[in-house]
Amino acid sequence: MCSRGSRAIAASLLFLTAAGCGRTKTTVGLSPVASLDGTLAPPTLVARLRRAGGGHFHATTSLRVDLATQAAPGDGSKPASPTAITTTTDLWMDKAGNFRLSESNDQDGGRDIVRAGGEIAVALRYGKRVRRPAQDSESNRILAEALGAPWSAWELVRRQVEVEGAGPAGLHLRLGARLVELPAGFPASQGLRAWRDTVVLKRLEGRVNLDAAGRLPLAFACQASFQATRDGLPVAGEIAVSATLAEVGQVADVAMPEAEPLRLRQRTVLEERALLGGLPAAALAPAKKSSP
Repeated sequence: MCSRGSRAIAASLLFLTAAGCGRTKTTVGLSPVASLDGTLAPPTLVARLRRAGGGHFHATTSLRVDLATQAAPGDGSKPASPTAITTTTDLWMDKAGNFRLSESNDQDGGRDIVRAGGEIAVALRYGKRVRRPAQDSESNRILAEALGAPWSAWELVRRQVEVEGAGPAGLHLRLGARLVELPAGFPASQGLRAWRDTVVLKRLEGRVNLDAAGRLPLAFACQASFQATRDGLPVAGEIAVSATLAEVGQVADVAMPEAEPLRLRQRTVLEERALLGGLPAAALAPAKKSSP
């Protein structure tokens, strides 16, 4: 889960139009649920955090999904993939938009990414940090993944959520009485994530605290248990997300740490000879032009 649902995150770009692409836009008349649809969409959150001058985002995400065939394999073997995983994320973004992402999970995975100026340095857990030129498109993708913890819970509970309260005083998430159709443009889950569209909640509780302008989630907490169907099999699971956004506009400048430059491997003449050494000389000789 170091990389959280890049397809769904890319699809959630649809919300940028409705949310004003990070530009100031009134939300008067929107229901609390519709307002959170835009506020929690990762691309919108990235744009708004940049406009606010950055901040420190911290999140813990725990997801457990039990397939019927994994609950009792029969032969005593472990499932091919873990049924539960907990990921901890810290993102620091400064006023210039430079950032550092530190992410780890309880399956011994993790990554550390620093973007400063025109360069980006990446290190997987226990690996060396490598520096190379950065691309704006990859920075947006990385940031959307880093800020995606609240969205990972919201997309599961959205059909049955009931939001109580209004404004920055705090919104409470409760289990609604019935399933609600998703609004037009809501990013559908696809591929390995398609089972999310079959979720039926059994328990839900949570809270969202927004900033004074109602544009940034300063605190998000959600716990839910659910049932679903995956590949025709019943699924039961739980999700718990806790996230905070602090130091808005106050994060110190992010600097590039020590890192090795990315070395582009170039095949030398000696390597070519070693690789082709087993071929007969006639095969290596250049073809002669025939006389007219």
